[in-house]
Amino acid sequence: MQFLSLQFLVLMISVLILLAVCRDKRAERLILLAASYIFYAGFSISMLILLLILSLFTYAGGVFVFKSRTAGRPDTARHIMSGVIGIQIAVLAFFKFSGLFSLPVGLSFYMLQAISLVADLYLGRLTACPSLPDALLYIGFFPQIVSGPVVKAKDFIPQLNSRQRLNRERLSYGLQMFLLGAFMKLVVADRLAVCVDKVYAAPTAYSGGSLFVTSVGYSLQLLFDFAGYSNMAIGAAWLLGFDLLKNFNLPYLAISPTDFWRRWHISLSSWMRDYVYIPLGGSRKGRNRTYINIFLTMIVSGLWHGSTVNFLVWGAVHGLGQVIYRSAAARNSAAGRGHIMPAPAARILTFLFVNFLWIPFRAGTLREAWIIISRIITCRAGISYYYVYIFVFGAVLFLVQTIAIHRNNADNPVKPLPLDRFYGKVILCILVIATLMFAYFGNGAFIYSLQFDAQPVR
Repeated sequence: MQFLSLQFLVLMISVLILLAVCRDKRAERLILLAASYIFYAGFSISMLILLLILSLFTYAGGVFVFKSRTAGRPDTARHIMSGVIGIQIAVLAFFKFSGLFSLPVGLSFYMLQAISLVADLYLGRLTACPSLPDALLYIGFFPQIVSGPVVKAKDFIPQLNSRQRLNRERLSYGLQMFLLGAFMKLVVADRLAVCVDKVYAAPTAYSGGSLFVTSVGYSLQLLFDFAGYSNMAIGAAWLLGFDLLKNFNLPYLAISPTDFWRRWHISLSSWMRDYVYIPLGGSRKGRNRTYINIFLTMIVSGLWHGSTVNFLVWGAVHGLGQVIYRSAAARNSAAGRGHIMPAPAARILTFLFVNFLWIPFRAGTLREAWIIISRIITCRAGISYYYVYIFVFGAVLFLVQTIAIHRNNADNPVKPLPLDRFYGKVILCILVIATLMFAYFGNGAFIYSLQFDAQPVR
Protein backbone atom coordinates (compact mmCIF):
# COMPACT_ATOMS: atom_id res chain seq x y z
CA MET A 1 0.00 0.00 0.00
CA GLN A 2 1.42 3.36 -1.02
CA PHE A 3 0.91 6.69 0.73
CA LEU A 4 -0.46 8.30 -2.40
CA SER A 5 -3.32 5.88 -2.91
CA LEU A 6 -7.04 5.65 -2.22
CA GLN A 7 -6.44 2.63 0.03
CA PHE A 8 -4.16 4.65 2.30
CA LEU A 9 -6.66 7.49 2.47
CA VAL A 10 -9.41 5.07 3.51
CA LEU A 11 -7.10 3.46 6.08
CA MET A 12 -6.10 6.80 7.62
CA ILE A 13 -9.68 8.08 7.85
CA SER A 14 -10.85 4.81 9.39
CA VAL A 15 -8.07 4.82 11.98
CA LEU A 16 -8.64 8.46 12.89
CA ILE A 17 -12.36 7.82 13.41
CA LEU A 18 -11.69 4.77 15.59
CA LEU A 19 -9.12 6.65 17.65
CA ALA A 20 -11.51 9.57 18.08
CA VAL A 21 -14.23 7.40 19.63
CA CYS A 22 -11.87 5.14 21.59
CA ARG A 23 -11.10 6.00 25.22
CA ASP A 24 -9.00 2.99 26.20
CA LYS A 25 -5.22 3.28 25.79
CA ARG A 26 -4.72 -0.41 25.20
CA ALA A 27 -7.45 -0.50 22.56
CA GLU A 28 -5.86 2.51 20.84
CA ARG A 29 -2.59 0.64 20.51
CA LEU A 30 -4.32 -2.44 19.13
CA ILE A 31 -6.09 -0.24 16.55
CA LEU A 32 -2.77 1.26 15.48
CA LEU A 33 -1.10 -2.15 15.40
CA ALA A 34 -3.89 -3.62 13.27
CA ALA A 35 -3.70 -0.63 10.91
CA SER A 36 0.07 -1.05 10.64
CA TYR A 37 -0.24 -4.71 9.70
CA ILE A 38 -3.05 -3.99 7.22
CA PHE A 39 -0.86 -1.34 5.61
CA TYR A 40 2.15 -3.66 5.40
CA ALA A 41 0.07 -6.60 4.17
CA GLY A 42 -0.78 -4.41 1.18
CA PHE A 43 2.76 -5.10 -0.05
CA SER A 44 2.92 -8.83 0.69
CA ILE A 45 1.50 -11.31 3.20
CA SER A 46 4.80 -13.18 3.30
CA MET A 47 6.60 -9.93 4.15
CA LEU A 48 4.10 -9.35 6.95
CA ILE A 49 4.82 -12.81 8.34
CA LEU A 50 8.56 -12.05 8.30
CA LEU A 51 7.94 -8.73 10.06
CA LEU A 52 5.90 -10.47 12.75
CA ILE A 53 8.52 -13.22 13.29
CA LEU A 54 11.37 -10.71 13.56
CA SER A 55 9.33 -8.49 15.88
CA LEU A 56 8.49 -11.41 18.18
CA PHE A 57 12.12 -12.51 18.23
CA THR A 58 13.24 -8.96 19.03
CA TYR A 59 10.70 -8.63 21.83
CA ALA A 60 11.70 -11.94 23.40
CA GLY A 61 15.37 -11.01 23.23
CA GLY A 62 14.64 -7.58 24.67
CA VAL A 63 12.77 -9.08 27.62
CA PHE A 64 15.72 -11.35 28.47
CA VAL A 65 18.13 -8.42 28.15
CA PHE A 66 16.00 -6.21 30.40
CA LYS A 67 15.48 -8.88 33.07
CA SER A 68 19.17 -9.76 33.13
CA ARG A 69 20.21 -6.13 33.43
CA THR A 70 17.72 -5.27 36.18
CA ALA A 71 18.63 -8.48 38.07
CA GLY A 72 22.23 -7.30 38.32
CA ARG A 73 23.69 -9.59 35.64
CA PRO A 74 25.21 -7.09 33.18
CA ASP A 75 27.51 -9.62 31.51
CA THR A 76 24.59 -11.93 30.77
CA ALA A 77 22.56 -8.98 29.47
CA ARG A 78 25.44 -7.92 27.22
CA HIS A 79 25.89 -11.41 25.81
CA ILE A 80 22.17 -11.77 25.09
CA MET A 81 22.05 -8.34 23.49
CA SER A 82 25.05 -9.15 21.31
CA GLY A 83 23.49 -12.45 20.24
CA VAL A 84 20.12 -10.92 19.40
CA ILE A 85 21.60 -8.01 17.46
CA GLY A 86 23.99 -10.39 15.72
CA ILE A 87 21.06 -12.48 14.48
CA GLN A 88 19.16 -9.36 13.43
CA ILE A 89 22.14 -8.17 11.39
CA ALA A 90 22.59 -11.64 9.92
CA VAL A 91 18.98 -11.70 8.72
CA LEU A 92 19.33 -8.25 7.15
CA ALA A 93 22.64 -9.25 5.52
CA PHE A 94 21.13 -12.48 4.19
CA PHE A 95 18.34 -10.71 2.35
CA LYS A 96 20.57 -7.84 1.24
CA PHE A 97 23.63 -9.74 0.06
CA SER A 98 22.67 -13.34 -0.73
CA GLY A 99 20.66 -12.55 -3.86
CA LEU A 100 18.37 -15.53 -3.17
CA PHE A 101 15.34 -13.35 -2.37
CA SER A 102 14.33 -9.78 -3.08
CA LEU A 103 14.71 -7.51 -0.08
CA PRO A 104 11.41 -7.21 1.84
CA VAL A 105 9.94 -3.72 1.74
CA GLY A 106 11.12 -1.63 4.68
CA LEU A 107 13.39 -4.34 6.15
CA SER A 108 16.42 -2.04 6.16
CA PHE A 109 14.42 0.53 8.13
CA TYR A 110 12.46 -1.52 10.64
CA MET A 111 15.49 -3.68 11.43
CA LEU A 112 17.28 -0.55 12.67
CA GLN A 113 14.38 0.06 15.01
CA ALA A 114 14.46 -3.55 16.17
CA ILE A 115 18.15 -3.16 17.00
CA SER A 116 17.39 0.11 18.79
CA LEU A 117 14.81 -1.61 21.02
CA VAL A 118 17.24 -4.26 22.25
CA ALA A 119 20.11 -1.78 22.64
CA ASP A 120 18.02 0.79 24.52
CA LEU A 121 16.78 -1.87 26.93
CA TYR A 122 20.37 -2.90 27.59
CA LEU A 123 21.60 0.67 28.01
CA GLY A 124 18.79 1.60 30.38
CA ARG A 125 17.33 4.22 28.06
CA LEU A 126 13.92 2.64 28.65
CA THR A 127 12.87 2.61 32.29
CA ALA A 128 10.49 -0.31 31.78
CA CYS A 129 10.23 -3.19 29.35
CA PRO A 130 7.44 -2.47 26.83
CA SER A 131 4.50 -4.81 26.46
CA LEU A 132 4.32 -7.10 23.44
CA PRO A 133 1.75 -4.90 21.58
CA ASP A 134 3.88 -1.82 22.26
CA ALA A 135 7.02 -3.48 20.90
CA LEU A 136 5.19 -4.77 17.82
CA LEU A 137 3.70 -1.34 17.17
CA TYR A 138 7.05 0.42 17.56
CA ILE A 139 8.80 -1.83 15.05
CA GLY A 140 5.91 -1.90 12.57
CA PHE A 141 4.40 1.61 12.91
CA PHE A 142 3.00 2.11 9.42
CA PRO A 143 3.68 5.80 8.62
CA GLN A 144 7.45 5.26 8.67
CA ILE A 145 8.00 1.52 8.22
CA VAL A 146 8.79 1.68 4.49
CA SER A 147 11.30 4.54 4.27
CA GLY A 148 11.64 6.08 7.71
CA PRO A 149 12.31 8.38 9.44
CA VAL A 150 14.16 5.93 11.69
CA VAL A 151 12.79 6.31 15.22
CA LYS A 152 14.69 5.16 18.30
CA ALA A 153 12.88 3.08 20.90
CA LYS A 154 13.64 5.59 23.67
CA ASP A 155 11.93 8.33 21.65
CA PHE A 156 8.85 6.45 20.45
CA ILE A 157 7.76 3.98 23.12
CA PRO A 158 7.25 6.61 25.87
CA GLN A 159 4.86 8.40 23.50
CA LEU A 160 2.55 5.37 23.59
CA ASN A 161 1.59 6.33 27.14
CA SER A 162 1.12 9.99 26.26
CA ARG A 163 -0.26 9.85 22.73
CA GLN A 164 -1.76 13.20 21.80
CA ARG A 165 -5.38 13.19 20.71
CA LEU A 166 -6.20 14.87 17.43
CA ASN A 167 -6.95 18.56 17.81
CA ARG A 168 -7.05 21.55 15.51
CA GLU A 169 -3.34 22.26 15.84
CA ARG A 170 -2.27 18.67 15.15
CA LEU A 171 -4.73 18.41 12.25
CA SER A 172 -3.35 21.61 10.70
CA TYR A 173 0.31 20.64 11.09
CA GLY A 174 -0.17 17.02 10.03
CA LEU A 175 -2.14 17.87 6.88
CA GLN A 176 0.31 20.59 5.88
CA MET A 177 3.30 18.29 6.27
CA PHE A 178 1.58 15.55 4.29
CA LEU A 179 0.52 17.91 1.50
CA LEU A 180 3.97 19.47 1.31
CA GLY A 181 5.48 16.00 1.05
CA ALA A 182 3.04 15.05 -1.70
CA PHE A 183 3.97 18.20 -3.63
CA MET A 184 7.69 17.46 -3.27
CA LYS A 185 7.19 13.90 -4.46
CA LEU A 186 4.64 14.26 -7.25
CA VAL A 187 5.48 17.66 -8.68
CA VAL A 188 9.23 17.95 -8.16
CA ALA A 189 10.84 14.51 -7.75
CA ASP A 190 8.72 12.59 -10.25
CA ARG A 191 9.08 15.26 -12.93
CA LEU A 192 12.84 15.33 -12.50
CA ALA A 193 12.82 11.53 -12.84
CA VAL A 194 11.77 11.90 -16.49
CA CYS A 195 15.12 13.50 -17.36
CA VAL A 196 17.27 11.45 -15.00
CA ASP A 197 15.92 8.09 -16.16
CA LYS A 198 16.32 9.04 -19.82
CA VAL A 199 19.95 10.14 -19.50
CA TYR A 200 21.08 7.36 -17.18
CA ALA A 201 19.59 4.79 -19.57
CA ALA A 202 22.29 5.68 -22.15
CA PRO A 203 24.86 7.98 -20.51
CA THR A 204 27.52 7.54 -23.21
CA ALA A 205 25.22 9.22 -25.73
CA TYR A 206 25.10 12.55 -23.87
CA SER A 207 27.58 15.38 -23.60
CA GLY A 208 29.57 16.04 -20.45
CA GLY A 209 27.60 19.22 -19.80
CA SER A 210 24.29 17.39 -20.14
CA LEU A 211 25.50 14.66 -17.79
CA PHE A 212 26.56 17.23 -15.19
CA VAL A 213 23.24 19.08 -15.30
CA THR A 214 21.44 15.72 -15.08
CA SER A 215 23.56 14.76 -12.09
CA VAL A 216 22.36 17.95 -10.40
CA GLY A 217 18.84 16.97 -11.40
CA TYR A 218 19.29 13.63 -9.68
CA SER A 219 20.60 15.35 -6.54
CA LEU A 220 17.40 17.41 -6.52
CA GLN A 221 15.22 14.41 -7.34
CA LEU A 222 16.67 12.34 -4.51
CA LEU A 223 16.28 15.17 -2.01
CA PHE A 224 12.68 15.96 -2.89
CA ASP A 225 11.71 12.30 -3.21
CA PHE A 226 13.05 11.24 0.17
CA ALA A 227 12.26 14.48 2.00
CA GLY A 228 8.78 14.29 0.49
CA TYR A 229 8.25 10.80 1.88
CA SER A 230 9.63 11.86 5.26
CA ASN A 231 7.26 14.83 5.41
CA MET A 232 4.29 12.62 4.57
CA ALA A 233 5.34 10.12 7.24
CA ILE A 234 5.80 12.88 9.81
CA GLY A 235 2.43 14.41 8.87
CA ALA A 236 0.61 11.08 9.12
CA ALA A 237 2.25 10.34 12.48
CA TRP A 238 1.22 13.75 13.81
CA LEU A 239 -2.38 13.08 12.82
CA LEU A 240 -2.18 9.80 14.76
CA GLY A 241 -0.80 11.56 17.84
CA PHE A 242 2.95 10.91 17.57
CA ASP A 243 5.77 13.41 17.16
CA LEU A 244 8.48 12.44 14.69
CA LEU A 245 11.43 14.79 14.32
CA LYS A 246 12.37 16.39 11.00
CA ASN A 247 14.54 14.27 8.74
CA PHE A 248 16.01 16.92 6.42
CA ASN A 249 17.27 20.46 6.95
CA LEU A 250 18.41 21.97 3.65
CA PRO A 251 21.32 19.50 3.21
CA TYR A 252 22.66 21.27 0.12
CA LEU A 253 23.49 24.25 2.33
CA ALA A 254 26.09 22.16 4.14
CA ILE A 255 29.52 23.71 4.53
CA SER A 256 31.34 20.38 4.98
CA PRO A 257 30.78 16.62 4.54
CA THR A 258 30.18 16.41 8.29
CA ASP A 259 27.61 19.20 8.15
CA PHE A 260 25.91 17.44 5.25
CA TRP A 261 25.19 14.39 7.41
CA ARG A 262 23.80 16.63 10.13
CA ARG A 263 21.25 17.82 7.59
CA TRP A 264 20.59 14.79 5.36
CA HIS A 265 18.58 11.81 6.63
CA ILE A 266 19.01 13.16 10.15
CA SER A 267 17.31 10.19 11.80
CA LEU A 268 19.74 7.73 10.17
CA SER A 269 22.76 9.87 11.01
CA SER A 270 21.60 10.02 14.62
CA TRP A 271 21.06 6.24 14.67
CA MET A 272 24.52 5.58 13.23
CA ARG A 273 26.05 7.90 15.81
CA ASP A 274 24.31 6.24 18.78
CA TYR A 275 24.53 2.58 17.75
CA VAL A 276 27.67 2.37 15.57
CA TYR A 277 30.02 5.35 16.05
CA ILE A 278 29.78 5.65 19.85
CA PRO A 279 30.01 1.87 20.50
CA LEU A 280 33.14 1.83 18.32
CA GLY A 281 34.63 4.36 20.72
CA GLY A 282 33.42 7.62 19.21
CA SER A 283 35.92 10.39 19.86
CA ARG A 284 37.01 9.07 23.26
CA LYS A 285 40.19 7.27 22.17
CA GLY A 286 42.26 9.90 20.42
CA ARG A 287 42.17 11.66 17.09
CA ASN A 288 43.36 8.79 14.88
CA ARG A 289 40.89 6.36 16.40
CA THR A 290 38.15 8.97 15.93
CA TYR A 291 38.94 9.15 12.22
CA ILE A 292 38.89 5.36 11.94
CA ASN A 293 35.51 5.23 13.71
CA ILE A 294 34.07 7.87 11.38
CA PHE A 295 35.32 5.95 8.34
CA LEU A 296 33.96 2.62 9.60
CA THR A 297 30.59 4.19 10.43
CA MET A 298 30.27 5.51 6.88
CA ILE A 299 31.23 2.08 5.50
CA VAL A 300 28.36 0.62 7.52
CA SER A 301 26.08 3.36 6.23
CA GLY A 302 27.10 2.60 2.65
CA LEU A 303 26.42 -1.13 3.01
CA TRP A 304 23.10 -0.37 4.69
CA HIS A 305 22.05 1.80 1.76
CA GLY A 306 22.74 -0.85 -0.86
CA SER A 307 24.38 -4.19 -1.55
CA THR A 308 26.47 -3.37 -4.63
CA VAL A 309 30.07 -2.23 -4.66
CA ASN A 310 28.80 1.21 -5.70
CA PHE A 311 27.41 1.77 -2.21
CA LEU A 312 30.56 0.47 -0.56
CA VAL A 313 32.61 3.02 -2.50
CA TRP A 314 29.99 5.72 -1.87
CA GLY A 315 30.17 5.16 1.89
CA ALA A 316 33.95 4.90 1.91
CA VAL A 317 34.47 8.17 0.01
CA HIS A 318 31.94 9.95 2.23
CA GLY A 319 33.88 8.69 5.25
CA LEU A 320 37.17 9.76 3.71
CA GLY A 321 35.72 13.21 3.00
CA GLN A 322 34.69 13.63 6.62
CA VAL A 323 38.11 12.51 7.87
CA ILE A 324 39.96 14.91 5.54
CA TYR A 325 37.72 17.81 6.52
CA ARG A 326 38.00 17.13 10.25
CA SER A 327 41.76 16.78 10.00
CA ALA A 328 42.08 20.08 8.11
CA ALA A 329 39.73 21.82 10.56
CA ALA A 330 41.74 20.51 13.51
CA ARG A 331 45.00 21.81 12.01
CA ASN A 332 43.40 25.18 11.34
CA SER A 333 42.13 25.38 14.89
CA ALA A 334 45.51 24.42 16.34
CA ALA A 335 47.16 27.16 14.27
CA GLY A 336 44.68 29.71 15.57
CA ARG A 337 43.06 30.24 12.19
CA GLY A 338 39.33 30.45 11.49
CA HIS A 339 37.30 28.52 8.96
CA ILE A 340 39.09 26.62 6.21
CA MET A 341 37.39 28.72 3.54
CA PRO A 342 34.57 31.26 3.24
CA ALA A 343 31.08 29.80 3.71
CA PRO A 344 29.91 30.36 0.08
CA ALA A 345 32.95 28.53 -1.31
CA ALA A 346 32.56 25.77 1.30
CA ARG A 347 28.91 25.28 0.33
CA ILE A 348 29.73 25.03 -3.38
CA LEU A 349 32.60 22.61 -2.80
CA THR A 350 30.52 20.44 -0.45
CA PHE A 351 27.63 20.34 -2.91
CA LEU A 352 29.93 19.29 -5.76
CA PHE A 353 31.43 16.58 -3.52
CA VAL A 354 27.99 15.25 -2.60
CA ASN A 355 26.64 15.66 -6.12
CA PHE A 356 29.40 13.60 -7.74
CA LEU A 357 28.98 10.91 -5.08
CA TRP A 358 25.30 10.57 -5.97
CA ILE A 359 26.42 9.32 -9.39
CA PRO A 360 27.55 5.86 -8.16
CA PHE A 361 24.45 5.90 -5.95
CA ARG A 362 22.32 6.10 -9.12
CA ALA A 363 24.43 4.33 -11.74
CA GLY A 364 23.96 0.63 -12.37
CA THR A 365 27.62 -0.29 -11.95
CA LEU A 366 30.81 1.32 -10.71
CA ARG A 367 32.16 1.27 -14.27
CA GLU A 368 29.12 3.17 -15.51
CA ALA A 369 29.54 5.71 -12.72
CA TRP A 370 33.18 6.23 -13.67
CA ILE A 371 32.24 6.69 -17.34
CA ILE A 372 29.73 9.40 -16.39
CA ILE A 373 32.17 11.20 -14.10
CA SER A 374 35.00 11.04 -16.65
CA ARG A 375 32.73 12.37 -19.42
CA ILE A 376 31.75 15.28 -17.19
CA ILE A 377 35.34 16.10 -16.21
CA THR A 378 36.62 15.90 -19.79
CA CYS A 379 33.60 17.76 -21.24
CA ARG A 380 32.99 15.04 -23.80
CA ALA A 381 30.83 15.80 -26.82
CA GLY A 382 27.45 14.19 -27.26
CA ILE A 383 23.73 14.88 -27.26
CA SER A 384 22.85 18.14 -25.55
CA TYR A 385 19.85 17.66 -23.26
CA TYR A 386 19.05 20.25 -20.62
CA TYR A 387 15.76 19.59 -18.87
CA VAL A 388 14.06 22.86 -18.02
CA TYR A 389 12.60 21.60 -14.73
CA ILE A 390 16.09 21.10 -13.32
CA PHE A 391 16.68 24.83 -13.63
CA VAL A 392 13.18 25.74 -12.39
CA PHE A 393 13.28 23.60 -9.25
CA GLY A 394 16.95 24.36 -8.72
CA ALA A 395 16.16 28.08 -8.75
CA VAL A 396 13.33 27.59 -6.24
CA LEU A 397 15.59 25.65 -3.89
CA PHE A 398 18.32 28.28 -4.31
CA LEU A 399 15.82 30.99 -3.34
CA VAL A 400 14.71 29.08 -0.23
CA GLN A 401 18.33 28.48 0.75
CA THR A 402 19.21 32.14 0.25
CA ILE A 403 16.34 33.15 2.52
CA ALA A 404 17.51 30.57 5.06
CA ILE A 405 21.05 31.95 5.09
CA HIS A 406 20.05 35.58 5.49
CA ARG A 407 17.03 35.24 7.76
CA ASN A 408 17.18 31.93 9.55
CA ASN A 409 20.84 31.13 10.26
CA ALA A 410 20.88 28.53 7.43
CA ASP A 411 17.98 26.67 9.05
CA ASN A 412 14.89 25.66 7.08
CA PRO A 413 12.63 28.74 6.90
CA VAL A 414 9.53 26.80 5.80
CA LYS A 415 7.15 26.80 8.77
CA PRO A 416 3.52 25.66 9.27
CA LEU A 417 0.98 28.08 7.88
CA PRO A 418 -1.40 29.85 10.28
CA LEU A 419 -4.69 28.52 8.92
CA ASP A 420 -6.62 30.90 11.14
CA ARG A 421 -5.29 33.68 8.91
CA PHE A 422 -6.59 34.37 5.41
CA TYR A 423 -3.17 34.27 3.74
CA GLY A 424 -2.49 30.86 5.29
CA LYS A 425 -5.63 29.43 3.74
CA VAL A 426 -4.75 30.98 0.37
CA ILE A 427 -1.22 29.52 0.33
CA LEU A 428 -2.52 26.08 1.33
CA CYS A 429 -5.12 26.19 -1.46
CA ILE A 430 -2.41 27.18 -3.94
CA LEU A 431 -0.28 24.22 -2.79
CA VAL A 432 -3.17 21.80 -3.28
CA ILE A 433 -4.10 23.22 -6.68
CA ALA A 434 -0.47 23.25 -7.85
CA THR A 435 -0.06 19.62 -6.80
CA LEU A 436 -3.19 18.56 -8.71
CA MET A 437 -2.24 20.61 -11.79
CA PHE A 438 1.45 19.77 -12.09
CA ALA A 439 1.73 16.32 -10.51
CA TYR A 440 3.42 13.68 -12.63
CA PHE A 441 1.77 10.31 -12.14
CA GLY A 442 4.14 8.22 -14.23
CA ASN A 443 6.08 6.89 -11.25
CA GLY A 444 4.70 6.28 -7.78
CA ALA A 445 7.64 4.43 -6.23
CA PHE A 446 9.98 6.15 -3.80
CA ILE A 447 13.44 5.96 -5.34
CA TYR A 448 15.39 6.07 -2.08
CA SER A 449 13.79 2.86 -0.85
CA LEU A 450 14.27 1.28 -4.29
CA GLN A 451 18.03 1.50 -3.80
CA PHE A 452 17.79 -1.33 -1.31
CA ASP A 453 16.67 -3.77 -4.03
CA ALA A 454 20.04 -3.51 -5.77
CA GLN A 455 21.90 -6.72 -6.60
CA PRO A 456 24.50 -8.03 -4.15
CA VAL A 457 28.18 -7.18 -4.23
CA ARG A 458 30.01 -9.20 -6.85
